[in-house]
Amino acid sequence: MKLRVSAVQCLTGKKAFESAEKLVFSSDSDLYLLPEYFSYSDDVFTGSIAETTIDWLKKISRERGAIVAGNAVRSDGGKYYNTLYVFHDGDLVAVQDKIHPTESEKKRGICCGEKLKVFELDGIRYSALICADILYPELCRIPGLKGVDVVLNPVVSFKKSQLPAQEFRHCLYFTRSFDNAYAIVKAGGVGITFTGERCVGRSLISTPEGIISRYENENSEELIEAEIDIGRIREYRKVNYSLRDRNISAMRELLDGGIEC
Repeated sequence: MKLRVSAVQCLTGKKAFESAEKLVFSSDSDLYLLPEYFSYSDDVFTGSIAETTIDWLKKISRERGAIVAGNAVRSDGGKYYNTLYVFHDGDLVAVQDKIHPTESEKKRGICCGEKLKVFELDGIRYSALICADILYPELCRIPGLKGVDVVLNPVVSFKKSQLPAQEFRHCLYFTRSFDNAYAIVKAGGVGITFTGERCVGRSLISTPEGIISRYENENSEELIEAEIDIGRIREYRKVNYSLRDRNISAMRELLDGGIEC
């Protein structure tokens, strides 16, 4: 079983839809992932931006006859969530709230998601780790334990970061794929974020066998494409004994400490 996937490294903000549509219609993939907050151009999470974004995702998914996933800010009972919406052939098939909003997001009223979900389409199992969620190895383990084949990772990658070793950050994605036996599609945007900071793409696609596709220029619009062999991932899952032979009692300390949600 093969899956053709694309990370849409589009412009962010007011030109996002035009940029993304141009990239999406330049290829023929089964799945397209948009960057986190790709359609937001200011620091106001208004309902109109979310509605416009969701309508666009639905339209593009229907026109392409494909899976199209992108983020919008969801309002629920007076609370706000950074949510990935996944459409298939124009139908909404999954939503996933960001589990670990950043300090910047929390200051803007974004709340924590409660649970990592799994959804299945055409026999392939998916989950989504939104941006910073990928930095928590204990959370990344859950899709592996649930037999997920492909993880979606929409991100904002800031041009300037306090984190070290930016030139090696792609290694994190291979490590997550290798440890947990799934592919990762990472999509980042290019331009200025809704916070006014410069962001760069750094989009890539990883599998347990390595980084099989990555950006050529972090500052340019690009479509990062690859064909994922789902069968090979499942064969590797069978031999990855770390998914089965875990000493649970020694890991209880993972539950100590954390953020208030």
